[in-house]
Amino acid sequence: MHSFVILMYHMISEPKTAAEVKYACSQKRFEQHLQMLLCAGFKPVSIKAIEEYFSTQTPLPDQAFLITLDDGFEDNYSNAFPILQRYQIPAVIYLATGLVGKSNQWMCASTFSERKMLSWTQIKDMANHDIDFGSHTISHPKLTELDDNSVSKELVESKKIIEDQLSMECKHFAYPYGLLTEKTRDLVQYAGFKTACSTRSGFNNVERDPLVLHRIEVYGDDSNWKLKQKIRFGMNDASIFFPLKYYSSRLLARIG
Repeated sequence: MHSFVILMYHMISEPKTAAEVKYACSQKRFEQHLQMLLCAGFKPVSIKAIEEYFSTQTPLPDQAFLITLDDGFEDNYSNAFPILQRYQIPAVIYLATGLVGKSNQWMCASTFSERKMLSWTQIKDMANHDIDFGSHTISHPKLTELDDNSVSKELVESKKIIEDQLSMECKHFAYPYGLLTEKTRDLVQYAGFKTACSTRSGFNNVERDPLVLHRIEVYGDDSNWKLKQKIRFGMNDASIFFPLKYYSSRLLARIG
């Protein structure tokens, strides 16, 4: 059974604080990641191809991967977009629509720097060049802490804003903080989304719920070998000793 991986990025720029190291990947490293993936035979696909994979069983290429960027930071346009264009790699950016043209006000000011978010002009430019856009709610809340009506408002209104701005249907969603319950998932479906990304690690295949897609989180300090290991084992945290432990445990299981 073929599987595919979804990679999750946030900021494509140098980290400015210690807390940002996990979420801010430099331009140089981002480009190195893409070069490594392509040289290793991985094939980039769009979120539209993922949707069709589930809706019409349209096959994906072997070693398919999808690039996702959460939140909608301005550096996705200034830094990531030129690199994605250079290598002809599609991506999907999940927007917190109430923060477009503003700053990352939901992030703790004491540990994260203030950063600009995308403008609608930048978003529209990217939308014309193989970049898709999905909803990340309006205000980037923890959906599991809201009542159903408030969750539905965050979903439906953010979806409509994107559709009105881009004049196309918004069918894709990502859960803020990766937080969801079964009810949250159902509300996402009821709002009309066809795919939704979580932050749960692992691979995806035809048996995966398209509204709870798994992703591999790429940290800003992930070297190429770390990213290779994450993709190979479908996990978020890489370790130099993990392969040895993994294969040793499998060998012991066979012997036992």
